[in-house]
Amino acid sequence: MSQTSTRPLPSPAIVAQDAVRRFPSWALLLLCAVYVATGFIGREPWRSADIAGFGVLFDIIGTSEMAWLIARIGAAGLMGLTLASTWYAAYYLARRDAAQPVPFAFGGEARPLAYARAIADGALLAFIACLGLAQLAHETTAALMQMSATALVFFGLAVYHYHPIKSLVAFLLGTIGLIFAMRGLKLDSSGWASLLSWRQSLHMLVWFTWPAWTLAGLALYKWRQHWLSLRPAVHIALPLLFVLIFLILLPCVDQKERWFLSALPSLAVLAAFALPTLRRGMKSLIDLFTLFFFSGCAFVIWVVWLAMQTGVPPQPAANVAKLVPGFVPSFSAPILFLALAATLAWGWLVHWRVGKHRPAIWMSIVLPAGGATLCWMLLMSLWLPLLDHARSYKPLMTLVQKNLTPNTSPAASCLQTHGLQPAQQAALRYYTDRAVVPAHRGTDCAWLIVDSEALSNLPEYVQMQDWQFKAQIKRPIHSSESWGLYRRKVDAQN
Repeated sequence: MSQTSTRPLPSPAIVAQDAVRRFPSWALLLLCAVYVATGFIGREPWRSADIAGFGVLFDIIGTSEMAWLIARIGAAGLMGLTLASTWYAAYYLARRDAAQPVPFAFGGEARPLAYARAIADGALLAFIACLGLAQLAHETTAALMQMSATALVFFGLAVYHYHPIKSLVAFLLGTIGLIFAMRGLKLDSSGWASLLSWRQSLHMLVWFTWPAWTLAGLALYKWRQHWLSLRPAVHIALPLLFVLIFLILLPCVDQKERWFLSALPSLAVLAAFALPTLRRGMKSLIDLFTLFFFSGCAFVIWVVWLAMQTGVPPQPAANVAKLVPGFVPSFSAPILFLALAATLAWGWLVHWRVGKHRPAIWMSIVLPAGGATLCWMLLMSLWLPLLDHARSYKPLMTLVQKNLTPNTSPAASCLQTHGLQPAQQAALRYYTDRAVVPAHRGTDCAWLIVDSEALSNLPEYVQMQDWQFKAQIKRPIHSSESWGLYRRKVDAQN
């Protein structure tokens, strides 16, 4: 009677112990701290999802300063939770026997725990390097909670083999967070049949998930025997499952970037398993492309900033004046210092990477992570006033405030609105520090703000003879966003 034995599938990872030395912990923590903090400090809430999400919290707390502080701290905490979940999920998946590299005949192969830490470091760097992560991960929206909760569920499943109790707790907490974050999700079933929707999804994925998608595709090819077998290896099958769930539903959602944001942690873990299989030529190609791409982006950011400050070169300055009318540049020495420090750090990182060092499997993803952090930091320092002017409601609210009398009476402490979106109402509450109520409520507010496109049905909700037109207010950047400002007549007040 013959006895069948299951032989382990061959590993494509050939890694020596010298190649799995850890990424310096202080450097990794500093990179994460800089990446998380940049974009949460000193920035105005942007339109429209960012300010709308903040408006919900503002309604609960009631004061703009405290609400904005809690919103930023809470969002930064969710981002930190996502980073930690990604690292530990990769770490425990890499500890599995099927994920380990090929054992050498005379020893010297990477030790399991050291190999797992190196893979986890690579996964975290690949996550930070994703181009689409920067803005959406620094907004106060449900998408950030959805990503954090998904990463927590992913970690819970990845750690089950080693810590069942922690796994259950993480899975339950993540599931509760997902239920809360996705309660307003709407799917169009017809999206799967739309060629345009698939094309839009593909175009978005190419830039949104770069460079993780290239490494993830390589990982699937190199480890194909591990996930195409009858008993797929968990370290590849689990992150692939999470990616596929969000990928399959991608054509059916409207906000595709915010939806697929939740897939980035598992995609980064999948990409990390390509790192121990990379050949020298592929590593050099990644380094070269990354060097030129991010250095070029940083150069453009600096040139435009110089043009805004000095008018030289004249063409970028003219472009800014044309695209962002009404913007007045300002100079800040601390901001300039931070931008110079970030640029010098990038130069040092490039110098270190091209130098002769002992190989490490995470070295190929250092430049992409560092470059993404550099450009995001330059945008949130040198270009922050420009972006706030273009993407926030502050310029429009400044015009509104100029036309409102001081808040000296109960009637002046509120604003009636008609036709405004939730994001616009949240901006009014935040910037004017007044209560905002719909026009049909019939309150005695002294002021009424109406979207120009909703003027036609305004008489159905208010008595027009009670109101006097005061001003037409247009957003400087988007003239189509136009509001009519009305003041209640004195004889119409109670």
